[in-house]
Amino acid sequence: MTCLNSVTKCDLQNPFREGNEYGKHNAQAVTVGESAYAGNCAGCHGIRAMSGGLTPDLRELTEWDDEYYVTRVLNGTDRGMPAWKKTLDQNAIWAIRTYVESLPKPE
Repeated sequence: MTCLNSVTKCDLQNPFREGNEYGKHNAQAVTVGESAYAGNCAGCHGIRAMSGGLTPDLRELTEWDDEYYVTRVLNGTDRGMPAWKKTLDQNAIWAIRTYVESLPKPE
């Protein structure tokens, strides 16, 4: 389960989403993403991406396209989110997105 190392559509589109280049690995990406989310994101964004209101509810990522998501994760924000480009590789970043997309949407 790997993305291409050069800048490609893999960099700007979730390759593990069903129907995409590595969609056959979707279930594996959800499992990997759950672990990566727990270790890197849950402290701020909440268990199972249920935000307490101080950070965005990641279950509502539908308004953010893939390019916006990956750019934000790689570079962080000026409002406190750290840049993850030196910590997480593309596979981990997309696995986290795949995990979050697998969660039930808020009611």
